Order: sequence, then structure tokens, then C-alpha cells
Amino acid sequence: MTLDVQFQTFFAMMIAGAAIAAQLDVYHRCLPQAARSKWRQAFGDLCFWIVQAILVFVVLFQMNDGDLRFYIFLSIILGFFTYWQTVRPLFLRVLEVVIKVVNTIYAMILRIFYLFLWTPVVWLYKGTRQVLMIIYQSIRWVLYQVAYLLGRPLYLGVGGPRAVSFVKRWWSRLRNWFYRRR
Repeated sequence: MTLDVQFQTFFAMMIAGAAIAAQLDVYHRCLPQAARSKWRQAFGDLCFWIVQAILVFVVLFQMNDGDLRFYIFLSIILGFFTYWQTVRPLFLRVLEVVIKVVNTIYAMILRIFYLFLWTPVVWLYKGTRQVLMIIYQSIRWVLYQVAYLLGRPLYLGVGGPRAVSFVKRWWSRLRNWFYRRR
């Protein structure tokens, strides 16, 4: 490996260390508070560091065919601390702005969904329900009128109000006979 390739690898690993630090800030900022149970956070951290290791080794294979030397670890640590001491405050401010913009866009998309999709569906449902209720009540009224017109002669033929009071008395005696206290 030539000296030129070693310097390129050193600086590439410094950039990888800075990228790891930036991704760590994003990971910690975007990790929801509800998901911070011990097991979930441990699993998330394990996945994060596995992905970071894979990315570092991809860069290392691109730079020098995966030749791992001691200065590579030093350059990653140097890139990490260089980011931490210099760029981190600015990056965190930019990250907050980006998160606010994304949250605003997300809220707008939800409002648009609610306005153009959900509200018409609810109106359609309520309108259909109202129309069906009107149809149901109309049919019910028509059936009541037909039953009244056809049943009125029968009602008057069997005795009318006297027959109704007789059935009520008979039903009351029958119920009392079954539910008598002993």
C-alpha cells in the first residue's frame, strides 16, 4: 500500500468517524421517548452500531481493499472528536430546523388527507345514512298506514276496545297465576 493510499484512507476514515458522530446525534434525537425502555433501546443501539460497522468496512474496502491497520481506528476516533468539538452545535441547530420542517410537512399532509379524503367520506357516510333513515321511516309509515287501514275493520269487528281490555285482563291473570308467591 502506497503512502498516498494510506493518507486517503486516513482522511476517509476521519470523515467516516465524523459521519458516525452525526448519525449518532440524529439517532439520539429521533429516538422516541416512549421507545426508551431498556430492551428496546439496547436492541436499537445494537442495530445502530452494526450498521455503522458495516458502513465503515464498506468505506474501508473501497479505499484500500479492507486492509485494517491501527491508524484507521485512530482516524475514526479523531474524526469523531473533531466533529464533536467543531461542527456538532451547528449540526444540531440544522437538525432541529430539519425536524421542524419535516413535522410541518407531515402535519400539512395529514390536514390535506383529512380535508380532501376523510371529510368527504364522512359526509358521504352521514348523507347516505340520512337518506336511508328517511327511506326506512317512509316505508315504516306506509306499512303502518296499510296495517291500520287493513286492521281497523278487523279490530272493530272483534269488539274493539272491549277485546283489548279482555286480552289485557286475561294476560294479567295468566301472568299472576305463573308468578304467584308461594
